[in-house]
Amino acid sequence: MNSHQNKMAAPYRPRRAALNRIDYLIIAITALVFVGVLAVNTSYAARPADQSRVIPASDLPSQDAHIDNRAGMIRARIGLALAGR
Repeated sequence: MNSHQNKMAAPYRPRRAALNRIDYLIIAITALVFVGVLAVNTSYAARPADQSRVIPASDLPSQDAHIDNRAGMIRARIGLALAGR
């Protein structure tokens, strides 16, 4: 028989703890930050939308009303930009 077959595997036992105080401190800080972010976002999402801030589309000014008046200016700015190349 081979001498290696008679030996049993010994379990690994570290000499010191796997986590020290700094590791526990970092875990605690991470958990507190996570809970804080969750609390802030939950309270923000739970608030009803303020209806005074919502502007209906009918109250918005028309975006295309002044394009015809400024068409010459737009062409001039494009011409200046192309000439400056």
